Amino acid sequence: MKFLKENRDGIVVITLEGEFDAFVVKAFNNEISKILEHGNDRIVLNLGPVKFVNSTALGSILRAHKECARAGGSLVVSQPSAAVRDAMQSLGLDRHFSICATDDEAVAALQGEGGVDIDSDSASAVMIHIPESTRTQVAKMTRLDADSLECRLNKAPDKLVHGRTVQLKFRLPLYRKEYFEPAARIESVESGPTGTSLALRFTEISDDDQKAIESFVSDMNELRRAARDHA
Repeated sequence: MKFLKENRDGIVVITLEGEFDAFVVKAFNNEISKILEHGNDRIVLNLGPVKFVNSTALGSILRAHKECARAGGSLVVSQPSAAVRDAMQSLGLDRHFSICATDDEAVAALQGEGGVDIDSDSASAVMIHIPESTRTQVAKMTRLDADSLECRLNKAPDKLVHGRTVQLKFRLPLYRKEYFEPAARIESVESGPTGTSLALRFTEISDDDQKAIESFVSDMNELRRAARDHA
């Protein structure tokens, strides 16, 4: 497996070439760690030249995606080969990534539409209504993307499971609009010592709300990049 790296104004494009299996995972993890240690948290992963990928390798890509998100950035997959796309779809992992047709498209997406972490002190409650349930769950928003969000509950009921469609209602910090009310599908549920984390992707949202969220995410990322540049 070959790793080809290119830095495009702070966005690192990694092109993988060859077979990506368990024997390569350690080297891949080390590459991601080095990139993050150098302060680059936005990564494009070009998987076009990858001839074979197994579940262990895909797990390492998902882990890298989460590490970038925790650092305040994101990881986007670029032009995956047919073998990679089929493997991702078979495991349902394609729903967890932004997948772009070219490196240029992926870089543009990271420059303008990367997700933004929501400060813990912000008033960013998310009300989650489960169909056929009389009780509304209240969660804390932790991250927002143009087409999805992540939130945390102290304890999630059994009905909040992967694939379930729910109705959301939330406001954005410092944003004037009263409420956003999209429908969303639960993409992942992870329980831990601090509560249950949910990742949800919007399935029904008005054009105006979609544009407003995209603008909010873009503005917040621009402000944070400017703050880092002047630190």
